[in-house]
Amino acid sequence: MNIAVWLKTLGLEQYEHAFRENAIDADVLPRLTAEDLKDLGITAVGHRRKLLEAIAVLRAPAAEIDITVPRIRRPIAADAERRQVTVLFADLVGYTRLSREIGAEEIHRLLEGFFAVVDGIVTDHGGYIDKHIGDSAMAVFGAPVAHGNDTERAVHAALAIRDAMPGLAASFSRDVTVHIGVACGQVVASDTGSSGHREYTVTGDSVNLASRLTDAAKAGEILISDRVIETLSGRLRVEAVGAVSVKGFDEPVRVWRLTGLGSPLPDHRVLPMPASPRRCTTWPVAVSRHACSAATNWRSSILRSTSGR
Repeated sequence: MNIAVWLKTLGLEQYEHAFRENAIDADVLPRLTAEDLKDLGITAVGHRRKLLEAIAVLRAPAAEIDITVPRIRRPIAADAERRQVTVLFADLVGYTRLSREIGAEEIHRLLEGFFAVVDGIVTDHGGYIDKHIGDSAMAVFGAPVAHGNDTERAVHAALAIRDAMPGLAASFSRDVTVHIGVACGQVVASDTGSSGHREYTVTGDSVNLASRLTDAAKAGEILISDRVIETLSGRLRVEAVGAVSVKGFDEPVRVWRLTGLGSPLPDHRVLPMPASPRRCTTWPVAVSRHACSAATNWRSSILRSTSGR
C-alpha cells in the first residue's frame, strides 16, 4: 500500500512527511489511534476524524492472500499470444451527474483520486492497469505477469476497491461509489496500435464480458462471471443474479453478485451418491446443493485437484 497515494485520496497529502518521518507503513497504519494522530502533529479535529474513518475501512477483515509481488512496469513490445487472464472493470457511479454539480477542476481532482485508489489497489494485488477509459479503469490479472492465483487476486482487488470508496467519499464530502465487473477466460495479449502509438493490451470475450457486467452492476455491486465462480468454488460468498442477456453474446450468460469471501472447503467431503450410475450436472461448490437435486439414495465424493476445482 502506498501511504502517499492514500493520503492524497483523502486530500491530506500535507501529512505525508509526518507519516514518513515516523515510519508509518501499511502494517502500522490500520492500528493508529486518535492519540497517535495527535503525536504526529495532526491538530485539526476534522483531519483526525477523516483519517480515523478511513483507517477504520482498512481494519475490515479480509481473507489472507499472498500479494507480495514487484510493481509491474509497462511491458516491452511482444508478439500476440494467448493468455488465461481475469479482467476487472471499475467504473465511477454518477460521473455525469457529478460533472454537472461540481466544477471542472473538482471533477478532475475527484477522477485523479479515484484512479489513484484503483490503480494502487490493482498494483498491490499483482494486477496490471490496462487503461483508463473516461471514468472507468480496466485492469488485467495474469498478463503480462501470471502468478497462478490471478482470479483470486482480482476478486480481492474488486472487494478492496469497493471498500475504499467511503474513504474517498469522505475526502470530497460527496457520495462516491463504484460498480465493478470481473470475468476470466482466454484473451489475446499484444502490443496494439499504430506505428506512432502502441500500447500493451488484451482483447477477447472476457474483456467484453467484464465491461458489460460493470454496466449491469448497480452502485456498490460487484458482478462476476460463471468462470470466476468455477475457478474459486467455495471461496466466495455470492448471490445468483441469473441468466442475463449481454450485448455481443449469442446466449444469455450466468451472472453472480459477489458479496464477500468465504472459506475453502475441506480437501475431502462425503456427500450422497446415486446407488446406480447416473450422470449429474456439475455446478460450482458454492451452489452444489442445487446439483443432482433429483437423485435419491445417493452418495458421492467431491475430489479437489491442485487447482482448487
